[in-house]
Amino acid sequence: MRAATITAPAALRPRSLPVVWARGMAKDNKPQSPRFSKPQNTPAQKPSQPPPSTAASQSAPKPVPEPPKQPAVERASEPGAPQEPAEEPTPDLSKLPDLTQGIPSTLEYETAGATDRSVLAAIEEEEAAKAGGGGGRTKGELPASAYVSSTERRRQKLAMWAFALAGLSAVVGVGYLGRDWDEEELSKNPEVPNGWSAGLWWKRAMARMGDTVTYYQEPAFEKLLPDPDPSFERPYTLCISLEDMLVHSEWSREHGWRVAKRPGVDYFLHYLSQYYEIVLFTTVPFATGEPLVRKLDPYRFIMWPLFREATKYKDGEIIKDLSYLNRDLSKVIIIDTNARHVREQPENAIILPKWTGDPKDKELVSLVPLLEFIHTMQYSDVRKVIKSFEGTHIPTEFARREALARAEHNKRVKAQSSRGGGMSWLSSHLGLKPSNMSLMVAPEGEENPQEAFAKGKMLQDIARERGIRNYMMLEEEIRKNGEKWLKEEQEAMEKAQKEAMKSMKTSFFGWFTPPADQKGEAPSSGKPN
Repeated sequence: MRAATITAPAALRPRSLPVVWARGMAKDNKPQSPRFSKPQNTPAQKPSQPPPSTAASQSAPKPVPEPPKQPAVERASEPGAPQEPAEEPTPDLSKLPDLTQGIPSTLEYETAGATDRSVLAAIEEEEAAKAGGGGGRTKGELPASAYVSSTERRRQKLAMWAFALAGLSAVVGVGYLGRDWDEEELSKNPEVPNGWSAGLWWKRAMARMGDTVTYYQEPAFEKLLPDPDPSFERPYTLCISLEDMLVHSEWSREHGWRVAKRPGVDYFLHYLSQYYEIVLFTTVPFATGEPLVRKLDPYRFIMWPLFREATKYKDGEIIKDLSYLNRDLSKVIIIDTNARHVREQPENAIILPKWTGDPKDKELVSLVPLLEFIHTMQYSDVRKVIKSFEGTHIPTEFARREALARAEHNKRVKAQSSRGGGMSWLSSHLGLKPSNMSLMVAPEGEENPQEAFAKGKMLQDIARERGIRNYMMLEEEIRKNGEKWLKEEQEAMEKAQKEAMKSMKTSFFGWFTPPADQKGEAPSSGKPN
């Protein structure tokens, strides 16, 4: 019995080592046989006693012969034998990419066509067939709605309600916009009469929606300028642009944004202000253009500045529509640098090339003789005059015509002076009318017109001398009183701002405080004296 106890561990030792390794290194590879096997004793069988003759021989320890080693293939085939791990091949590190300089790009590998696109396409087609072409889910698969969360269901429900509400609102809105016109609306839309038919209802709705959109495309006011003042003796209106005409702005890395004033701008504005109602009509927004105009024209020779808010938006472009000026278009001239801005009234426009900052530019000042001539001759329609210069360089063409007229004038004056008289012929030849015969009356200190004609002067020469004299007087007044005028204007603006602020505070706190006339009143007791 003792010998059996001693020899039992020796018989189990070769099998226990692989089991320990399997438990520690491969948890899933569990041995099917227990570590220590117990002998099963049945009642029918009892352990037999060794014979007495062999008891002495078993009492002495004897070396237990080791079982013969079986090949690895035979051990692995036994059901109870533990499986030894197979030796993994050692990777060849020389074929791995060098990651010391970052992860290499696979773009070259992909563009070279190394990827087997046909295999990927087959996999995608197989997945698509499983997803949509099965004709139903397989056995044991849950429906798609089972994977939708309760939060997603609430969102879908809210979305459905929102779409339904939007559709109902659209129907109600069209029904409201298609209602019958009132008297004022009917006068503005005579082509769409009242009625209950679906077509008329839809046309009225579209017309009202068009009016709403037009509100943001049309100028801010129907009349951009107030009604003409009869006492204001300037029958013509001159509209001028700002950007690339009076000023030029540019940006550089060294200086940032800089604005340059065109040469002759002061002379242009000051001189023509005695003949024209000068209106600045620009596409620059008010917030940007107003401070610039105040520095450009501190004495306000520009009577009416109109900014982006006064323009019209049509076909994706900004347009200066002169029909909103509240002026007779036969007496309106606009000077611009972009023909697209004045495409509504091109017959009233003089297009100049854009000024790019040239300090020797004289293009703007060279227009003064023509504009002065139009005022002097009192043309009834300036559009005919502008059309006569179409396709030409206006300053050059006007100088050529003036030279020809001067030569003809001198020839006629000599012929008439030899016969004596001839003032009526001269008036008709120069286009004099009763409205401009005032030029024939010389103010105090001026040369007599008859003497001027005798010297070979033309009517525009007399008007030019008078205009230069008035311009010099105006400049002298600016030099003497300009600073005082600016100071008075600044004080008036500050006073107006203070009054506006006081009025705003009074209107705001008036909601919380009683009026001043009620503060001194004593509360009545409600009983007669």
